[in-house]
Amino acid sequence: MDLTLNRKSPLPIHVQLKAQLAHLIQAGQLAPGTRLPTVRQLAGFLRINRNTVAKVFAELEREAYLSCEPGRGTFVSRPKAEAGARSEKMRALLTVVDAAMEKAQHLGFSSGEFAAALYARAHSAPTPSRVRKVPALFVECNRPQLTRFSAELREALPLRLDSLLIEDLERMVRRAPRSLRRYALVVTTFFHAHELQRLLADTGMEVVALLAEANLETLMRLTALPKGTKVGVACNSWAGTENVKLSIQNAGLNHLRLVPGCGGETESLRRMVKEASVVVCSSLAAEKIRGLAPQGTQIIVDDRRLDRSGIEMLRQRLGALAARDGGRRRAAVRSAP
Repeated sequence: MDLTLNRKSPLPIHVQLKAQLAHLIQAGQLAPGTRLPTVRQLAGFLRINRNTVAKVFAELEREAYLSCEPGRGTFVSRPKAEAGARSEKMRALLTVVDAAMEKAQHLGFSSGEFAAALYARAHSAPTPSRVRKVPALFVECNRPQLTRFSAELREALPLRLDSLLIEDLERMVRRAPRSLRRYALVVTTFFHAHELQRLLADTGMEVVALLAEANLETLMRLTALPKGTKVGVACNSWAGTENVKLSIQNAGLNHLRLVPGCGGETESLRRMVKEASVVVCSSLAAEKIRGLAPQGTQIIVDDRRLDRSGIEMLRQRLGALAARDGGRRRAAVRSAP
């Protein structure tokens, strides 16, 4: 049950000490009711400042790990009713941390460097309560991708996000273009970038395009196919099918013969599966294709995800917009009579 403090680590000493004591309590190595050394004793033993130990004890008491009883000492708190559920969550969290640490080690980073990076990231990123969400509109050509990509963006970024199909946006631009003023920007995928820029040219709206990336496993499987293989390509809309088809072509897989189909048109799927021995499709289209394809047809489900680097660039842009709007609000307050 050692406490190890690394004075050369970029992690502050009080952070190291608090994390280790909390872990010992959560793991049951410091049982409820255990009396801890005094602030003076622990500081002397670890050869650190008493104020550091006092700060750690105070924080752990606020978080209900410890209870300080005047005249008696500092004790490990007895768990409350909800402690069991919290302990389960903590074990799940530690599993996530262990997996991330293993990845960091594969990249050549030590556990200390990983801990320092995690600490720096946590303290440099704004807390959720302080993040100013930017109003934005996400636009796509088909409902499944609209729903999936919108959920990705809401989970990853500080956005107040509305979503529209392109056809609905076209109606909005014709009938009520001023309603777009509520949004700081419009987000779409690269496939529709030029289309939206033309559509919104007179509104002055900023259009940000993100790449919908192909699954790496899909590309590897397609690359391994023999020259001349007929590959069916199908999404739930023709626009989605064309998007996947262009991705395959742009990857340089010119040895394949692509046969397009559409999940919304059953007859096109029938024609496609008669020709193709391999089919690349979305999960929604796959349900229909499995009922139509001959036995032995290889079906590769390829649901696109938004490119991570593109999302990070969008995060930086949102930060700039939030800072700009915050500055305007502060200026308005200062100038108010």
